[in-house]
Amino acid sequence: MSKIVHLIKIFIMRLSYVAVLLSGVGVLLSSCSDGKKRYLIGVSQCSEDSWRSKLNSELEQSTYFNEGVSVVMRSADDNIEQQRRQIQELVDMNIDLLIVSPQQTGNLSDAISIAAKKDIPVILFDRKSGADNYTAFMGADNYMIGQMMADYAASQMAGHGNIVEIAGEHKSSPAMERHKGFNDAIRKYPDIHIVGYAEGDWKQPSGEVAMQQILDQLYPVRDGVVQEGPQIDCIFGGNDRMAVGARKALEKFVQVHPEATSLHPSKMLYLGVDALPTPGGGIEKVRDGELTVSAIYPTHGDELMELALNILEGNSYEKETMMETNMVTQANARVLLMQYKEVENQIHYIKRMHARVDTILGQLDTQRIVLFGIIGMTFILSLFTILTVRAYRVKRNLNRELRKKNDELNEEKAKVEHQRDELEEQRDQLLDLTETLKNRNGSSTEGEGAAEASVKESKDKPEVMEENSFVSRFLQYVGDHLSEPDLSVEDIGEGLCLSRVQLYRKIKSMTGKTPVEIIREERLKRSKVLLEDASLSISEVAYKVGFSAPSYFTKCYKDYYGKAPSGKSGRC
Repeated sequence: MSKIVHLIKIFIMRLSYVAVLLSGVGVLLSSCSDGKKRYLIGVSQCSEDSWRSKLNSELEQSTYFNEGVSVVMRSADDNIEQQRRQIQELVDMNIDLLIVSPQQTGNLSDAISIAAKKDIPVILFDRKSGADNYTAFMGADNYMIGQMMADYAASQMAGHGNIVEIAGEHKSSPAMERHKGFNDAIRKYPDIHIVGYAEGDWKQPSGEVAMQQILDQLYPVRDGVVQEGPQIDCIFGGNDRMAVGARKALEKFVQVHPEATSLHPSKMLYLGVDALPTPGGGIEKVRDGELTVSAIYPTHGDELMELALNILEGNSYEKETMMETNMVTQANARVLLMQYKEVENQIHYIKRMHARVDTILGQLDTQRIVLFGIIGMTFILSLFTILTVRAYRVKRNLNRELRKKNDELNEEKAKVEHQRDELEEQRDQLLDLTETLKNRNGSSTEGEGAAEASVKESKDKPEVMEENSFVSRFLQYVGDHLSEPDLSVEDIGEGLCLSRVQLYRKIKSMTGKTPVEIIREERLKRSKVLLEDASLSISEVAYKVGFSAPSYFTKCYKDYYGKAPSGKSGRC
């Protein structure tokens, strides 16, 4: 049995080893499935608008073609403190790279420094922060865009006229650079003057407010009458939305004050920046005539992702990357929109394919997990089967050895029990002979003759023996203690208040048999009755009637009844 317990312990240990091995194999296979390191890229946008939504969408789409790359995005809603907290949050997420579009120059230097101190590469996109501890910058040349828009306006105005400028937030790098580029270029045309300037927050309503402020200055209303001011020939907006807002404000002003004859909204030039191809974006505004021209400020999320991966993977990259730009006019607006729609169709198709691929990969992952489970269970079951077979064989061999040992032990017990009965009878005879010799030496001849006559008379009258109360008491005592294998003549003598010799002589004289013989016969008689019980085996019957060795019981039963014992149960 100790060997079986040992095998079970070994099986449990091996089973735990198998579980650990399978989990390790699963992790190894999953990590080796793509063979690439996984990257988490954080994106901090200063605000939410259509241009930044397009950029975010392009970054998300770029992950489709770069397995193992994940992007987490945050938008600050033009709140510098919120953007600072969001950058800290991204850094705490253990991102591998940070992309930041700062709201204002200089106000995020400390937050960007936190990422740099943790060896997190930082890419400034679209805007600069004033700090020099960034890894790379990517954006369009806003100064050149300002110059380009000024040259276009000058060519359309034939070198003379008046311009109103609606700039973006004065602390943001795009607003400052576009303003500087535009004004530096206008200085080349002495007959062109900037007669009005105001700032907005890049959204259309702020463009309306800024334009209204300029109109209130140039065309003051006194006593309900608009005072004539300078003619406005061109409105330059820091982006498309503010330019559209300025036009709406101008049209409303003319509707309210038709006497302002120097204002002609339909004849003015409206210049914007961004030229988004999305619905309601700058290209549609140019196509529909709401804007005269718009400078393309590209998003290029795919190129931004490529730059990020080059940094993360240790490839070469440019610290300053300037994206190319151009102008959208009514001449090319329709073609550009058609091209964009075709690209959008392809993007939608790619998204559907990506979703389909995700579904297939999910199914493959499930199938792989099931397969690993089946392999693991098969391995465990195989191991369990092997150990079970081995344990069964060991148990079978042990049972065989135990049966052999048990048979040998039973044989020895049978011999011992047989020898014990013989010794008991010989002891009784020896004690009887010894007592007889003593009596002969100390008693008269007449007494001996009387005793012999009494014994002879008892033998000649068995019916008197059967009715003798002493024999009944003897048999009653034997019956009560029949199941005790160690029942001895001394025990019975003590129970009947007689010495062993007295008991032997009485039983011998009354029955003609020794006490040992009667005890054995009573056991055999009781066994014959018990063998009628189908629930008991021969061995169980032997033990119940006081035999310690079933083989000796079988021998005695056969000697007494002339046949081997057999029970209704059929069990040995």
